[in-house]
Amino acid sequence: MKFRPMILALALVVARAAVPAAAQMDVQPLASPRWVVLAEAGMAVDYPANLFSVDAGASTRGTGRRLQTADGRADFMLFVLPNRDRESPRRFVRNHLALPQAQLDYQRITDRFFVVSGIQSGRVFYSRCNYPRGSSGPMQCIYLLYPRAETRAWDPIVTRISRSLRPGA
Repeated sequence: MKFRPMILALALVVARAAVPAAAQMDVQPLASPRWVVLAEAGMAVDYPANLFSVDAGASTRGTGRRLQTADGRADFMLFVLPNRDRESPRRFVRNHLALPQAQLDYQRITDRFFVVSGIQSGRVFYSRCNYPRGSSGPMQCIYLLYPRAETRAWDPIVTRISRSLRPGA
C-alpha cells in the first residue's frame, strides 16, 4: 500500500472559514516578533514565540508540534514526515498535492526542498519540506496558515521561519 501522508504535508489546507475582521488580532505584534528556536523531532526552526503563543499539541501531520496565535486565527506546525517511497521533492509534490496546481500562488521545487503556497477560504497556506538526507530520509516540514488580509505583515515572518528550518536537536 502506497503511503500518502494524510494527502500531504503541503496543501492539506485546513478548511476553516475566514475569521471576521472584528476578531482579527492587532497586526502590531507582527511588526515586533520575539524570535526563539523551536527544536522538535530532530529539527529546529526560528519562530516568533510572542505570536504563536498557544501550544495546540501534537502536529496533525507526521510527528511534531502545532502552535497557534492567542486568538486562534493563525497556525504554525513543525513536523517530520517519513518518506517510505523515497520520493524526490518534485515527485512528492506531483503525487500528493491536494489542490490543482493552478490554485497555487507560489511553488518552488529543488533537489533539497519544496515550497507551495496559495489561498483558500480567505487564508494563506504556506508549506515547506526539506530533504536533509535526500530522498532516502524523512522530510522536515513547516506549515503556516494565516489571514490573507495580513499577507504583507506576515511575509517577513514566513520568510524567516522558512529559511531557518534545519536539522537540530
